[in-house]
Amino acid sequence: MKLAITGKGGVGKSTLSAAIAQHIADQREVIAIDGDPDMNLAGTLDIERPAPITRETSLIEDRAGSSGGLLQMQPEVEDVLKDYSVPFGAAGRLVTIGPPEGGGTGCMCPENNFIRALVNQALDADDVIMDMEAGIEHLGRGTADDMDAMIVVIEPSRASIETAHQIQSLANDIGIDEIYGFLNKVRDEAEAELVREQADIPIIETFGYDEDVAAAGLQGTSPVEESEALRAVAVDVLDAVSE
Repeated sequence: MKLAITGKGGVGKSTLSAAIAQHIADQREVIAIDGDPDMNLAGTLDIERPAPITRETSLIEDRAGSSGGLLQMQPEVEDVLKDYSVPFGAAGRLVTIGPPEGGGTGCMCPENNFIRALVNQALDADDVIMDMEAGIEHLGRGTADDMDAMIVVIEPSRASIETAHQIQSLANDIGIDEIYGFLNKVRDEAEAELVREQADIPIIETFGYDEDVAAAGLQGTSPVEESEALRAVAVDVLDAVSE
């Protein structure tokens, strides 16, 4: 299963990504990619965060070139997934992309080429979970064909619904046809139905406000370990997108 999970900030992308990745990792090999600049996935999995790839400037320059210099359009990254990742579960590995390091300093082509090559390399695996920011910068037409689905996490707010619409449009532009919504933090069925009507995305699962997830956030522990309901809904999501 290869899933990209996205949505507005704070809606629970990392929580859902971690729950799905942990479930797969307990059974077979999976690569989890933290593509959100906030880099929350390691903490949500309760493991050490690997070094963010975008901060490995020497590595990127060595493999992909430097701004203003000769660029390598297809940098060698086969070893990076192993050397710059950390294990989790029985058979998972997490790699963290990190925020752009050169904002406002000129062309980001070497970094972008390197990250795109790294994502492409990861997608050679059978199971990949990508925790993404609201944009889809790490996915292009070449990688979109390898994704089984994109899941947009939506909470009951107008801003979250509008972000979901924007993501759906961007995903369609690059050829991702399987786009689903995961409705999170709902208080009752009436609220859930209102969001379903406005989101205009097939909602595959609905998850209410969970006290165990909230407590884990306050205590700094893993919501995956603390919430049985979260673990169960992760299985339901995988079943839904596999149908």
